[in-house]
Amino acid sequence: MKRTRCDTLFVVSVLAFVTVLVAGLTAGTDALAAARVASSNPLSGDENAVQDGKTLYRSICAVCHGSRANGRGRGIVGASNLQKFKRGYNLYVQIVKKGKRKMPPYGGGRVLSDAEIDQIGAYLETLAVRGAVWLDPE
Repeated sequence: MKRTRCDTLFVVSVLAFVTVLVAGLTAGTDALAAARVASSNPLSGDENAVQDGKTLYRSICAVCHGSRANGRGRGIVGASNLQKFKRGYNLYVQIVKKGKRKMPPYGGGRVLSDAEIDQIGAYLETLAVRGAVWLDPE
């Protein structure tokens, strides 16, 4: 079978497209990793903690805060959008432990241990949008 110049150009174009696509996907992965929010959480970025936190979040928190932590759950109306949390990690821990307004306390080992609160925080950090602040002020 004889190849024409058009066939060769088509193959080269497809290879160039695939190369650019793969490079873009790799750059996107690096950009996502770099976009992780800075945090004072000791488990921040720990993949096992993130997975455990996701499980805990979905079983305890998602009913009010929504499955994507955007405040659109089926529980309490007006629950906080945790993707936009801007108060630092220590205040997050205090709110979870002691409660705030309509949110009951979950800390002190009654419902969640300190380690479990850190795991949920590690998961929430992966959902954070630009402008979220999980790093405590110095």
